Amino acid sequence: MANNTNKKINKILVVGLGLIGASLCRTLKNNSNYEKIFGHDCDKEVMQYALENNFIDETKINLKNGIKDSDLIVLCVPIHQIKKILDIIKEFFDSEKIFTDTLSVKNSILDFMDNNKFGKTDNFILSHPMAGTENFGIKNSNDNLFLNSVTLISALDFSNLDNVNAVKDFWKSVNCNIVEVDPYDHDRHLAAISHSPHLISFALSKIINDLEYEKEFPWIHSKGSLSDMTRIANSEPEAWASIFKDNQENIIDFIDEYLGELNELKARIMIDDQHEFDDLVSYLKNSKPVK
Repeated sequence: MANNTNKKINKILVVGLGLIGASLCRTLKNNSNYEKIFGHDCDKEVMQYALENNFIDETKINLKNGIKDSDLIVLCVPIHQIKKILDIIKEFFDSEKIFTDTLSVKNSILDFMDNNKFGKTDNFILSHPMAGTENFGIKNSNDNLFLNSVTLISALDFSNLDNVNAVKDFWKSVNCNIVEVDPYDHDRHLAAISHSPHLISFALSKIINDLEYEKEFPWIHSKGSLSDMTRIANSEPEAWASIFKDNQENIIDFIDEYLGELNELKARIMIDDQHEFDDLVSYLKNSKPVK
């Protein structure tokens, strides 16, 4: 159960009702831990869909009014929208309201805080649920999306401990496990464990498309190892383009490491003798995921 800290959270505003935001609303409505779940989105039709399908209790067309009526505000907007949202809500920083987010890249938020002299803000607790699918949009939302997933919590230097604990309890209330991560290390870690796998999937799928393999083998995207590798290339292009651009430095560093590893593997494959065959086998054994 939530709310075992000094911070009592009764009303939650979810800003952005795409896959993550709408799934969060549905989960919150189902677990009945909170008094009211409000929703805000730049698309009025999306808000109406959420209301009609009982994903939320009430729409908040005016964002500032929605914040005034809420205890916790969860920002689930795409990365390319976050600075606009932060500019609207900044007057509530260091108030009794608690803010958190679900963004896959924290660079834009940290830059905004620094550039606007909000370095001592104590009520914005960065978080990132490691949940999602290759599908997107409110109609693909799922009330079990967060079940047993991990949420990364990144407290800022001046974060109030009660606020941090309130955000942790909030994510636990939707059945997430909590892992704490330094906010300035977050994007480097995500480049390796989330962003680059998507990038590799996009690139592989593009090659297969260019070679037109699906004409001869129409089943390749529905079963088999290629399907496993390219499934996430169905993810929303605009959202992932924003992630790649916003975290470009870390992603480029990882791409360079990955290309170096591919070249090393290529070299081992090219050498034709028994010793190098054994070395290749050893390389593949050492490549198995560590559990």
